[in-house]
Amino acid sequence: MRRKTPIRRKGEAGQSLLETALMIVIVFTVVFWIFELGWAMYTYSVMADAVNEGVRYAVVHSGGDPTGTQARVQAFAATSLHDTSAMTLTVSFPDGNATPPNRVRVKVTYTYVPWLTQFMPVTPTMSTYAEGRMIAQ
Repeated sequence: MRRKTPIRRKGEAGQSLLETALMIVIVFTVVFWIFELGWAMYTYSVMADAVNEGVRYAVVHSGGDPTGTQARVQAFAATSLHDTSAMTLTVSFPDGNATPPNRVRVKVTYTYVPWLTQFMPVTPTMSTYAEGRMIAQ
């Protein structure tokens, strides 16, 4: 027995190719923007973790070593494939000095430049900011 092949209408030739060509642009755009959003969230998480690591380092070392704290934060951020030269870092002591039980504040500002800058007419930047305080005992 022979199977009947479906008869195509004359106006439908190449329809699936055209639909695929139109939808592939939308699918790739959504996938790339999901990647970009994930990278932005990862950047913020890394900077927040670097600040927490800096606060921990400052508290363990009695907070009196701001240059060591800054080096620790930059080393932590550099291990996650981020450019630490675009990072502004400050270590301060809100209570006046670094002796326990005073507070230590570490602040990082990082300008986020998206990967997909060539597809955007205006390059948006996002400044990530994180701060940590801990009372040394």
